[in-house]
Amino acid sequence: MVLVNKALNEVTVKLVYYGAGLCGKTTNLEKIYGNPKLENKGKMISMATETDRTLFFDFMPMELGTIGGQKVRVQLYTVPGQVFYDATRKLVLRGADGVVFVADSQPSMRESNMDSLENLKTNLRLNRIDPEKVAIVFQYNKRDLPGVDPVDEMNRYLQPGNIPVVEAAAINGAGVTATLRAAIARILENLKNNVDTTLHEQPELAAPDLTAKAGATSASAGTPKLAVGMQAPTFVKRAAVAVEEDPFGAAVASGANGSSREHLESLLGSARQLIASLESTLDRAREHEREISDKLAQL
Repeated sequence: MVLVNKALNEVTVKLVYYGAGLCGKTTNLEKIYGNPKLENKGKMISMATETDRTLFFDFMPMELGTIGGQKVRVQLYTVPGQVFYDATRKLVLRGADGVVFVADSQPSMRESNMDSLENLKTNLRLNRIDPEKVAIVFQYNKRDLPGVDPVDEMNRYLQPGNIPVVEAAAINGAGVTATLRAAIARILENLKNNVDTTLHEQPELAAPDLTAKAGATSASAGTPKLAVGMQAPTFVKRAAVAVEEDPFGAAVASGANGSSREHLESLLGSARQLIASLESTLDRAREHEREISDKLAQL
């Protein structure tokens, strides 16, 4: 859902990275955030519980120009694919204007990719978002690994149709920016064409059900993520993949003032919005966790 801030003369769009556990969603956001060319960005916010972690930051890509005379700010979100309950993923999808579906190119992840894609479509519908109209881009990640599925094979089982597909090796930065640009372009195309992505026949949104299982298989659940900055053990030698040079190009105008009052007020508003939307869910999740711990203690 596009947010219009007339005081700052800008519109804010929301882009969510989605996919199976350990497919590379967090790596995408970290590569984007860590790009030295991207100066006009907010602070990365990480909200963690015992079972999942939500990452968020926003930025204003200067090369996008304006829409109706208003600047465009992009909010990027992701949640890990191995959450034990689906409530967080449903919540983060609320109001999404676009989705990047990150698929792991390894043959062993085919079932996980398909399960996650179906889970995405289900959660979009539950949020009254039409999966056929919302801006979606597919990223086929980990193309640097040996023995990955050919693109044609991944197209066969994921059936992206006319949805843009970008090959990537996010750990090296390859394809990360191309994916982001493709997703933003589709969001802006929907805005310019006044595409209504709302499923009006769906009922009004209810509070998330924290007792509902995620519906992911044990394979799609993945393994617990390492904290940011920790080095994961290397089991497979990665092939050399060309890293995009100057990946944002003209994305950031020189001299952008990232510490102006207007910018800080916008960041504060975004942070408060995220905290308000997740606060009640996190409290209920902790209560549910305590109940499970108490039951385990009695066994």
